[in-house]
Amino acid sequence: MLQRHAHDVVHAYDLGNRAVPDPQHLLVAADAGRILVTFNRRDFQTLHQFWTALNIWGNLDRHHAGILTAWGQIDAESWSDLLHVLVYRTQELENEMWGWDRQQNDWVRFGW
Repeated sequence: MLQRHAHDVVHAYDLGNRAVPDPQHLLVAADAGRILVTFNRRDFQTLHQFWTALNIWGNLDRHHAGILTAWGQIDAESWSDLLHVLVYRTQELENEMWGWDRQQNDWVRFGW
């Protein structure tokens, strides 16, 4: 559905990466300059914090294009519309993680 908004989308299945660990998904996305979209909020929030810490400490000189997630279930059409709006509303997603919060009905930036 994101393709109807003219986004260049690749799924982990397309890359043959379905069974790789989460850090590998983030590295693949970072290497390709792609935003990573996932419903695995908890694991990727931890991974994002670790990635950020390594950058701050000078142990990692890499950037990711962003991580987007959501709390709970959301239908695919609404999800693609929300992603589209955030990508165009937010000037810079690099090294940031955002989550859609249905209770707040808005995107929330994950801080440190």
